[in-house]
Amino acid sequence: MTSPPFRPRRLRDRAIAVGLALAVVAIGFVVYSSSDIANTSLHTTSPSNGPSGAWSAATIPSPTSNVPTALTQQWIAPTDPTLGAVASASGVVVTTNKTTMVARDAYTGVQRWSYSRSNRTLCAVGSGDVGPTDMGSSGSVAGIATVYEENGFCSQVTTFDPVTGARGDVRTSPNERQGALAFGGPYAGWLGPDRIEVWRFDLVRTIQYGNQINPPKAGQSRLGCTFTDLALASNQFATVEHCPAEGANARVVLNFDDPGSVADHPSGWDTFEHSIRVDIDTGAGAARIVGITADRVAVLVSAPTPAVVVYDASGQKTSTTPVDIPAAAIEAADSVKAPVKITPAVQTQDERYSFIGGHVLAISTPSVDAIAPKTSFGGGTVTSSSNISDVLKPSSSAPTTVTVIDLKLDWVAADALGLPATLGNRVLLPTKAGLSVFDASTGPGTTPGTVIKVDRGSYTGRVDATAIGKMIIEDRGSTVVGLE
Repeated sequence: MTSPPFRPRRLRDRAIAVGLALAVVAIGFVVYSSSDIANTSLHTTSPSNGPSGAWSAATIPSPTSNVPTALTQQWIAPTDPTLGAVASASGVVVTTNKTTMVARDAYTGVQRWSYSRSNRTLCAVGSGDVGPTDMGSSGSVAGIATVYEENGFCSQVTTFDPVTGARGDVRTSPNERQGALAFGGPYAGWLGPDRIEVWRFDLVRTIQYGNQINPPKAGQSRLGCTFTDLALASNQFATVEHCPAEGANARVVLNFDDPGSVADHPSGWDTFEHSIRVDIDTGAGAARIVGITADRVAVLVSAPTPAVVVYDASGQKTSTTPVDIPAAAIEAADSVKAPVKITPAVQTQDERYSFIGGHVLAISTPSVDAIAPKTSFGGGTVTSSSNISDVLKPSSSAPTTVTVIDLKLDWVAADALGLPATLGNRVLLPTKAGLSVFDASTGPGTTPGTVIKVDRGSYTGRVDATAIGKMIIEDRGSTVVGLE
């Protein structure tokens, strides 16, 4: 006789199976809901007068050289005062909050697209575009670059087409928190308190400098120094460093952007293994980089008297120009306290404008003939750093002189609230009265010039201005304003 089934046991097994299935579903839901996929969103909109996805190159404003006589507010939008906003010549203004960036039409302030990662903190947003963006160009890191936090680093770097919001290149790096983005030449980079990375146009890393996490050889890391400024050019980058073991003076250190690609470089040089190009003792307690080319670096120093000093690639001074900027303002800008802050600057085709302590410095890049170096890696540049001088090859066939891109201080403007906009050969400098207008080559001069009045209400803080077509965009801390 067959025994009847033991139903309570079967019911218990079913209950356990159902419980396990529900647990798996719950775990899967928790994992998914906390994943990057679930918390990342890219939303695009279309023009009110066009089909979906109609934002295109046709919407990019044409540059103008016409200076307005009056300006009226057309739109206003909030932005994170720490992250700021990015104004692109492609006709877009990117505003930010803790986790999201919103790309707005520069003429109307209407949202074109947005990108959000609700489970990640936005570390930085920036752009190195001098003109309208060409996302396919190998001449620069193009578009809008974002850096998001993950696992204690500002590690996730992505570029976006400013017009459409389409994602470009992506990379992951151990970027230190409380750092800053930098752009210059075909490169971008991240400045941390004691580690720097430089990336080429496609975000491939070309050098990691400073306190390397996994140095290939002992002694490769540059330890004990705090980095306070970074500037990039087509051949080299410069840092301001404070190294207590080497004295109280600020140091300016030059490195090659891509050590492994330097012609006739020493054997073994690559992204992680390299030597500095030259280490310069500025003789001042504070310094800020206000210009850089493949052959020169211009540095604002606080002592013995405030001046802009230009050094060549061997660390030799080529010019010194005194400036009427208080030493205390330079010292305040060159702070070793986190977060590190790159010298605010805007680059045009002909000039670099830097904002330091209520002053704007204009640096141009004339070509000059200079004595050719006795030793060279090729290309007319030289290093005199003692720790690699034994591997440099004599260049007996070098010409007497070579043409280099120099740096020249054109003018200094006082009473500035922030970085200027440019329209043709005219500069529009934010001041308390509005926007002071003067010639880009001669500067503000000694007599009052034209002032376009701007009503900023009770706001008295920093103001950065940018021209996009006929619009003037003002970044005023926690708000961005479109003026026409």
